[in-house]
Amino acid sequence: MYENLSRELKRKGISVTAAAAATGIPEPTFRSKINGRSECGFTVEQAMNIKINLFPEMDFIYLFTKSEPATA
Repeated sequence: MYENLSRELKRKGISVTAAAAATGIPEPTFRSKINGRSECGFTVEQAMNIKINLFPEMDFIYLFTKSEPATA
């Protein structure tokens, strides 16, 4: 899961639907990747597109550091 990316989207008031549209990534794919439900994360090209278009002021590594889901 990309907790930092999710947090920053919320902080800026950008919905997943709007972020997906702004970056050209299909909404279900964006949602699956940001929540860690996809086996592969964002490609480098997708991540750069998100950073450039939505978060030019943010650190790339901060945005795309993946966190592991908590285990019970």
